[in-house]
Amino acid sequence: MLKRDSRYFRLGLTLLTVIVLSALFIVALINIGTVFDTIQNIIGVFSFVIYGIIFAYLMNPILKLVEKGLERLLAKVNMTERGLRKLSRGVGVLVALLAFLAIIYGLLAMVLPELINSISTTFSPENLQTYYEKITGWLSEVARDTPLENWLVENDPFRALQNWITQKMDIFSTIGSVLSGAYGVGKVIFNMVIGLVVAVYLLIAKERYIAQVKKFIVSVFKRKWANRIFEIGRFTNRSFGGFMVGKLIDSLIIGLISYIGMLILGLPYALISSTFVGISNIIPFFGPLIGIVIGGVLILLQNPLQALYFVIFELILQQVDGNIIGPKILGGRMGISGFWVLFSITVFGSVFGFPGMLVGVPVFTVIYALCSEAINNSLQKKKLPQRTEDYYTILAVEDLEGYNKEFGEPTVFYSGDTFETEYDPDDDFEYDDPEA
Repeated sequence: MLKRDSRYFRLGLTLLTVIVLSALFIVALINIGTVFDTIQNIIGVFSFVIYGIIFAYLMNPILKLVEKGLERLLAKVNMTERGLRKLSRGVGVLVALLAFLAIIYGLLAMVLPELINSISTTFSPENLQTYYEKITGWLSEVARDTPLENWLVENDPFRALQNWITQKMDIFSTIGSVLSGAYGVGKVIFNMVIGLVVAVYLLIAKERYIAQVKKFIVSVFKRKWANRIFEIGRFTNRSFGGFMVGKLIDSLIIGLISYIGMLILGLPYALISSTFVGISNIIPFFGPLIGIVIGGVLILLQNPLQALYFVIFELILQQVDGNIIGPKILGGRMGISGFWVLFSITVFGSVFGFPGMLVGVPVFTVIYALCSEAINNSLQKKKLPQRTEDYYTILAVEDLEGYNKEFGEPTVFYSGDTFETEYDPDDDFEYDDPEA
């Protein structure tokens, strides 16, 4: 009988584990749709915890600011260190919660009245009739003296569309859809409220919860892997915290600039359009386009020329944000190219919905950094170059054998046709530790 510490037992256990994991991976690939649905259901069950963690991240900078201020203010007061910590923590959590609620209330107070007014005004029967006459008149003008003119005279496309909608619309299915949508919105609001309570608990005893997680990791993993997990956790925390807080500040600035610019240009729906632009700017890559489309459609229904001015202004503003404002606030790019930003947002958004679009970039940044580090470590063990540009012109691994280990530069490479593409420094992940 084999002993548990024998070489063959460990080898057999490793082989069995690989076989089981491979089988599970193949089954997951075959049933990828079911796997995604299961993941979404699990996330839905624990969504209040996810909201709580996100809210805690957003409120934590305010908490730390208040705590430091109170500790300096009460340093000379005759209080125990423990009492001072408890007082500063309680006041800090209360101030952070009130500030967070005030921001939410302010956004709703600004947006909801104007949104309701815009919808009621835009889709009133009088305005709909005006839109209809304008569009049909424009189509008739464009189609004049063309074969399309006779077709428009004989067929009214808008009336046909209206009749089709009237025939196809089922009152019961419509009521069901409205109720289902209301239930979904109510469920999200409920989870966000519970998440706010979770955030308060997390902030009150955040050191204790972090210590419990560390205690579990140390009890399960060996020292080497435990230290590695701690290191990854610190990097993840910096990535998430810096990205989320920086993006919020950046989006607030963009929303204010958009509002002031629209007032100067005399564009309608300045407040609601700028609010949508600022909120959607939190989402990288796609977000600014979403805000521009929503604001552009609102203005288009009132004045097409002003809608064009709005789109041009917002596109210029997004270029300023992407090249000047954003890098200044976020401390530079996340370390991945535009392709990977698009990839991360699309994949995480497809699997996890809107929250996935928000956290997709920082999550993928961490994954990218870990993969890059693993690849570089492997190349270092093989005594091969780690710089991406060193691989542009090679046709085989043998072309890297002349790598000069002392100076870190290649000395002998393939001497045939040169590769014309210029080296892009964004190909390599670089991370500057702010605490270094």
